[in-house]
Amino acid sequence: MNSIKDLTDQLFQEGVEKGRKEAQQLIDEAGTKKSELIAAAQKEAAQIVDAAKKQAQELEKNTKAELQLFANQSLEALKSEIVNLLSDKVVRDAVKKSIEDKAFMQELMLRFVKHWAENGELEIQTEDAKALTAFFKSKAADLMDKGLNIKQVNNLNTNFVLAAKDGSYKIQFGEEEFTNYFKEFLRPQLVEMLF
Repeated sequence: MNSIKDLTDQLFQEGVEKGRKEAQQLIDEAGTKKSELIAAAQKEAAQIVDAAKKQAQELEKNTKAELQLFANQSLEALKSEIVNLLSDKVVRDAVKKSIEDKAFMQELMLRFVKHWAENGELEIQTEDAKALTAFFKSKAADLMDKGLNIKQVNNLNTNFVLAAKDGSYKIQFGEEEFTNYFKEFLRPQLVEMLF
């Protein structure tokens, strides 16, 4: 009987030992799987972070480029509006005064008809062009010395003032006016970029 008991004990011990080995093997495999899963998750997380960083850098670069473009566009629009206002006012005032000067109008008409009859075209002579340029320069300077209010640029309401200051001309505006002006240039592209 002893031999059956010994045999049973031996079988039991072998079964327990085999169970322990299999359990340890499962634990080891689970540990390896866990390490592999953690490594894969960390790698994927790093890739996601890298992609997000690249996307953020690209967005920042594009935003800076867009802001520079909009700043240039708004500056060019403002310059254009100043030129338009000055030339419009100078020409309007000059034409009004010229029309009122009957002797000047008669001389102009006489030249016009004479040149047209001779050449089929009207030509401003060099000396006349220089005088005309000097006239426009002086009138533009007079207007800017008095101050020029810029109410609208590219159909955007503004409240800018171009005035003489310290021997040159300065554009004066409040922070709110400039912010609103600049936002109007940015708004369409920002809406497109965001939505």
